[in-house]
Amino acid sequence: MKSLISAMLVLLSLNVSAELIRHKMRPGRLHSSGQLTIEIIEQRQNDFDAEIKYTIKPKPLVPVPNEYRSGTFIATLPIEYLSELGYQELSDSGPTINQGAALEHLGLEDIGNYTDSHHVKLVPESSKWELEAWFHPEIRSTGWVQLALEMQVPIFGRYKVYSDLID
Repeated sequence: MKSLISAMLVLLSLNVSAELIRHKMRPGRLHSSGQLTIEIIEQRQNDFDAEIKYTIKPKPLVPVPNEYRSGTFIATLPIEYLSELGYQELSDSGPTINQGAALEHLGLEDIGNYTDSHHVKLVPESSKWELEAWFHPEIRSTGWVQLALEMQVPIFGRYKVYSDLID
């Protein structure tokens, strides 16, 4: 049954693979602005890769090294997470491990006009970064209306940036 659902989701979501969604970063302690793009770069029978590219504009006089002002992360998720069904199953079944990454449902939240957005957390095996995403079925592509990306920055330690959908 699960493979049938996966196959149906693949067929229904073929048109989302090339869509890019844009987010604007909220100002933070170390940065004044930034942007983030999310694109499904590869879609397979059982999972998909979402490429997350970011650029951050540091506040004046904040010594953020150039290599941390922009970057790219790849989040690999089961194909079920291209629809609300996957997030509902995660909520019902509890935390899981996917390709070495921990995935946890943190509850439902209202994000602007998007009520009952699924709040999830993804922590890769490397722990070099953590991603929190708020999924809503009305959003195309990955469905992520809001993100929180946390990474290790030299001198400053762990640093989290938030972004909101602008498209």
